[in-house]
Amino acid sequence: MVDTQSKAHPLSVACLAFGARVAVAGGAACALLSLLFDAPVWVASLRGAAVWFALRWLARLTARSAVATLDPGADSTPPASVK
Repeated sequence: MVDTQSKAHPLSVACLAFGARVAVAGGAACALLSLLFDAPVWVASLRGAAVWFALRWLARLTARSAVATLDPGADSTPPASVK
């Protein structure tokens, strides 16, 4: 495996990696908890998937807002030149 240079902000990369792990743990915990409360397997799977999706979305939102707050000019487009 070759290491490639990432152009993303290091805070964004760290937040997304941590968010992915939290999302997997949260989805699995929700599915297991649903099974412990005698929910059918398909319902527990859907609940776990919904929690996973919501936590992934929240992690991406958090990473984007953190980078935008710390480095406001990073994602903005450059101004058009005036003639």
